[in-house]
Amino acid sequence: MLVHDQYIYPEKPDCDDDIVVFHSGFSSTMANYSHGKDTRDYYLIHWVTRGRGTYQTETAKYNLKEGDGFLILPGQTIVHTADKEEPWDLCWVAFFGRKVEEILKEAGLDREHLIFHYDKDTFLEDCIQNIYKESQTGKNVLYITGQFYLFMARLAEEKQKERFLSTESSQFSRFEEAMNYIRRNIRSQISVAQLANSMRLDPSQVYRIFQKHTGRSPQQVIAELRMEKACEFLEKTDLSIRDIAEWLGYEYQSHFTKQFKVHRKMSPSAYRKLCRNN
Repeated sequence: MLVHDQYIYPEKPDCDDDIVVFHSGFSSTMANYSHGKDTRDYYLIHWVTRGRGTYQTETAKYNLKEGDGFLILPGQTIVHTADKEEPWDLCWVAFFGRKVEEILKEAGLDREHLIFHYDKDTFLEDCIQNIYKESQTGKNVLYITGQFYLFMARLAEEKQKERFLSTESSQFSRFEEAMNYIRRNIRSQISVAQLANSMRLDPSQVYRIFQKHTGRSPQQVIAELRMEKACEFLEKTDLSIRDIAEWLGYEYQSHFTKQFKVHRKMSPSAYRKLCRNN
């Protein structure tokens, strides 16, 4: 087994800086090789560059592969073990400081979230290599700390994208929820307040969702869907215009006809005649 572990300081320095990078390294492990069962008073992040293995804490066990990473917390007793068929290669960086928890949080890491994944390129490994090489030679602390910040910034950037996509997905599902409600209640004169109440949202939130997905207000979308249903009846049934107006909840046929002209630029009877001639 090959292990390269380079310490920047001979022992952990007693300081109160925002971030202090302590050591970094690389390893190519043998099948079933385990490491751990001890504790430390600093943080460690490992990233898997090849192969597979497991990471076990006091409460959970994770099966990891290339591109996965794991966080080890101060005072945490852990064991990480290389796979018997595809033993892994790892790189790591050790650190501590006043702002560690804040920085880790930006990257989506904490006591409840110890695992991450990054497989776009070798950026994370490159940062650790740069830290390792500088630790061997000039030991420029600013450069080393800068590389660590770049490492964490990339994780934070990926987490931000993940949160954005999650929010987009959530917003889309709320939009679909709203559209389903409108379709189910198309015969009613639906107000935005009623729609918002059904979604357990404020009317302003519903308005923003519709603006984002349609560029129109909820009232405009509701009115258009009602007109689409009216067109469907005019095209496919022999229902009278009065019956269609009543089915859609209009008190007066004249009101329905007026609204239809606004949306279709012709009367309901002219629309039906046009459809049938075509």
